[in-house]
Amino acid sequence: MNRYVLTIYANYIIVLQVLDTDGPLPAIPLGEPDAAWRDVTGDTTAQPGMRMDYGPYGVTFSAIPVSEHEWINNARMQQRFDAAERWLRFNPLQYRLDLGIASPADEAALVAYKQYVVAVSEVKKQSVFPVLDWPVAPF
Repeated sequence: MNRYVLTIYANYIIVLQVLDTDGPLPAIPLGEPDAAWRDVTGDTTAQPGMRMDYGPYGVTFSAIPVSEHEWINNARMQQRFDAAERWLRFNPLQYRLDLGIASPADEAALVAYKQYVVAVSEVKKQSVFPVLDWPVAPF
């Protein structure tokens, strides 16, 4: 049996998920585009929400202080807002709508974009760290 951890980087490596499997690794979740699976076979200490460090004697896992949970979640939220803003900069849907030249597909894309931004902002209402239900970007 192999053990893998799904991780992200936010000033340090954070474990999002632990998976014990004999089969192939699943795909990176759509809501976590910057995540990576790491092999930690033989380590039984890894748990979601822990910090992962590489040291001279191998990989170690440690608890993340509760005081940092909100900071990490805010940073992850900002990453999604930044990606959404970059996408909209190259797809000026609101301007198309304002000028009366938006197609029905443009209007639908703009609504989906706005719904995504609202859904990202509402992630703060969830109280489980680090396993948050992030919305999938429509772009």
